[in-house]
Amino acid sequence: MKRIKGPRFMLLLLLSLTLLGAQINQVWPHSIKSRLSQGEVVNILLMGIDARPGEKNSRSDTMIVASINYEQGKIVLLSIPRDTRVEGWDRNGKINMINQLKGPRESCKEVSRLLGKEVDYYILTNFQGFEKMIDILGGVDMDVDINLESYSQDVYLQKGHRHLDGKEALTYVRFRENQEGDIGRTARQQKLLKALAEKMGRKETVARLPQLIAQLRENVQSNISLSDIVYLANLIPGLKEDDIISQTLPGYHFVDPYSGASYWEVDGEIARSIIDSLFKGEHFEVQLQSPPWAKDY
Repeated sequence: MKRIKGPRFMLLLLLSLTLLGAQINQVWPHSIKSRLSQGEVVNILLMGIDARPGEKNSRSDTMIVASINYEQGKIVLLSIPRDTRVEGWDRNGKINMINQLKGPRESCKEVSRLLGKEVDYYILTNFQGFEKMIDILGGVDMDVDINLESYSQDVYLQKGHRHLDGKEALTYVRFRENQEGDIGRTARQQKLLKALAEKMGRKETVARLPQLIAQLRENVQSNISLSDIVYLANLIPGLKEDDIISQTLPGYHFVDPYSGASYWEVDGEIARSIIDSLFKGEHFEVQLQSPPWAKDY
């Protein structure tokens, strides 16, 4: 099996953050290393939450499945819109509510049901910690693709290449008050991770590690064993951009005529085959055509 090669990239950042700051909740009997070495594809659920002080669980504002295929030397990053409708919880269930109601392990189970794949592992990050981390790093440089005015956050951005502090960066990637909604947000979230990865790779970041570690210990949780995190962190430093396949789970906007609640309605057949298809080189349009009975935004 080949070793993944190329420059640093976003998963090195995510796994390194977990190595530095995670609260290890459980050591799995079958390690990620052994599963990858046996040719299995390993799926890890990455979640960003906005927990307030004292809250144990909160809605998952960001959900990305990182699917690692060691034999191919490829990784799929599949973004799941937070308004994705799920069945079996209640008539109006959204996938982002599950972490708040039942915790990250149940979120993994629901994503497993949605995709028809085992999703046993999770990395959960509090956005408050991410904002502070960006400030500790001295901000990030990003290409802002929208004109943004957020009166509630007191953040006002113009299109173009900008240097953003933590508050500005988080407001930008979480902004959804335009026609793109969650679909635009998933692309911006990936841009932020890339910008953070670039900043983390700079030499001057080393001097700021003690402050970063303190923040990460408060704001990152995972059920991945420390030995597996070390293994993954050593496996991925050579990752090339072409080795990462990014995709948002296809679907269409749907408004429940009874409650008025809006959802992202996923095509179940596509969802259950999408990871395998992406590894085969296929790509999917994110916005599917709504059926006649569905009410669009």
